[in-house]
Amino acid sequence: MHSAPRAFYLISKLFGLLAVCMAGALRLPAQPLVSPPSQPNIEIVQVGALPAGQHAWASILADSTLPFRPTDSLRLAQGRQFWLRLRVRNRSQYTAAVRLMIQPSFDNTLFYVDEDARDWRTQRAGLLVPTDTRRMKGQLPLRLQAGTTTCYVLVRLPAQASLPHAARLQLKLQPEEVAQRENRFFVVAWAVSMAVLLLLLLTNVPTYVRFRDRTTLFYICTQVGAVLYVTACRNYFRMLFPSPVFSRLLLPSGLSYSYTINNIVMHLSVALMLLGFVQMTRAYLSTPARLPRLDVVLRAALGGYCGFTVVVALVNLSGFLLNYYTLRFDNLLVLCVIGLLLATTVVAYRRRLPLARTYLLANVLPLLAVMGVAAYHVVMGFGDESAQMLPDLAIVSHALFFSAAISVRLQATQQTLLAKEREAGALALDIQQQELRHREIVLKNSHIQTALLAMQRRQLAHHEQAQQLSHDHQQQQAHNQDLLLQLEANQRELASTSLYVQQKNALLAELKQQIQELSTQRPGQQPELAGIKSILQSSLYLDEDWSKFKLHFEQVHPRFFEELQARYPALTKNEQRLYCYFHINLATKEIAALLNIDPASVRRAKTRLYKKIAAADEQAGRTPPGNLAQELLPLE
Repeated sequence: MHSAPRAFYLISKLFGLLAVCMAGALRLPAQPLVSPPSQPNIEIVQVGALPAGQHAWASILADSTLPFRPTDSLRLAQGRQFWLRLRVRNRSQYTAAVRLMIQPSFDNTLFYVDEDARDWRTQRAGLLVPTDTRRMKGQLPLRLQAGTTTCYVLVRLPAQASLPHAARLQLKLQPEEVAQRENRFFVVAWAVSMAVLLLLLLTNVPTYVRFRDRTTLFYICTQVGAVLYVTACRNYFRMLFPSPVFSRLLLPSGLSYSYTINNIVMHLSVALMLLGFVQMTRAYLSTPARLPRLDVVLRAALGGYCGFTVVVALVNLSGFLLNYYTLRFDNLLVLCVIGLLLATTVVAYRRRLPLARTYLLANVLPLLAVMGVAAYHVVMGFGDESAQMLPDLAIVSHALFFSAAISVRLQATQQTLLAKEREAGALALDIQQQELRHREIVLKNSHIQTALLAMQRRQLAHHEQAQQLSHDHQQQQAHNQDLLLQLEANQRELASTSLYVQQKNALLAELKQQIQELSTQRPGQQPELAGIKSILQSSLYLDEDWSKFKLHFEQVHPRFFEELQARYPALTKNEQRLYCYFHINLATKEIAALLNIDPASVRRAKTRLYKKIAAADEQAGRTPPGNLAQELLPLE
């Protein structure tokens, strides 16, 4: 019994590794092979509908005046077949491969132009199409050339089904690479789940053959149901058996549903898993003898769910799709049965029944996960592909933990048999055998203490490692904060330097203007005033202010001038200075004030600089920098 916590510890580690593998499977195909156009570049710009009536494909193709009217729903009083004319725009310059999904999706035929063959081609898909063997039926592959593409879809609705007065049209375009990535992910997740389930199943079949244990038998029953469920919830049975379709349903929202062999297998798998859960609990805890009242409730709950499932399945097979209206209630019943199993396990533990603690440890996480799946479907409904990992995790966790519980139970049974043999032998042994047994017990206790000490040391090491990581994280945050403060200070200093140079040049220009006026008013003092004017003119071009500005600029933009000189060695110092002002988005008037020239000269200098850079890039055979136009165009 002392090995039970360690077994569950190892199983929890394996379950965590499985979850990491499934997450890795999601990330693995995320890198595209090429760079195709993204989804925002593709849109359906126009949808027109026309009752099919007597209009065949030849008349649709020949007569361009047919009244396709824009609509968002199909008026089913006008017929059971409709032509849709779709105009899809591809803003990208590349050919885009997409999958077109249209609801209702019972039987849709796509007519599109094959650019390679220069002819019209057809694709047919839907819930009632036997040749549609995709996991998600109703997807129509389509390749879109650059520009606007016109295609037609013939929507057929079943004549036998009861239909609403109108059905809303739902159209969706999904990139081909996204659809393939999702399919690969679900295939990998299904393969991982199947590998774990089949491995445990093959491990426990020889155990049952050897010991003939009823608990192991019902565990195998649960595993078979889990294998069927994981396969059915991915719609793989619908790929293998696309027909027959026993019943169908169309909602006013346009959503289409059908009842096929895949749904039958789904009902059968849930019934098998609940049968295994309940019977394994009854056999493991011996509830008929130790908890008779709860045993009666368990049998009644199991019988009630199985009877409900049979009735729903028969109604669906008769042609009326009852499954859509009863799925939430079905999951509510599953939630109640699982909750009853968990309550029975807790009662057994509180009454200290043999192996109740081990069974509770094996039950808590898996049954809570299964209850979480059922509760999710009760609250959120169905059809969400992003939630399809929940059943895998719940079922695999149940398989792993219950396998550990069965292993512990078999070990306990073997230990019980060995204990009885030791007791029978103890009656014939003397005091030496009693002492030997005492030493064995002491040795086991020492092993347990050693294991506990090792576990405590590991926990202490993990705690110290977590504290060190927290300390490093705080230091890194403090360092990042210092860098941000330094960057803000440099930016403020750069702005202050620019403002100072601009104000100084403006003041010198004003003084120069005043001296010019004095020179006009006092012609006799023109030599002295000319000397002062010359000094002011030279002060406007002092490099000291520029060096200070350049120093602060390079603190904000490191290696800017080195990279600019390496890329455009023919630029002069003044042109580099002008490019620097463009880079920080100074206005034309601000640059004119800094250089002491008029705004028109700035615009002419900008034009010469742009042509010089463009000529250098063209001569070097490279693309001009992407931000060049953004830096220069605002100055127009």
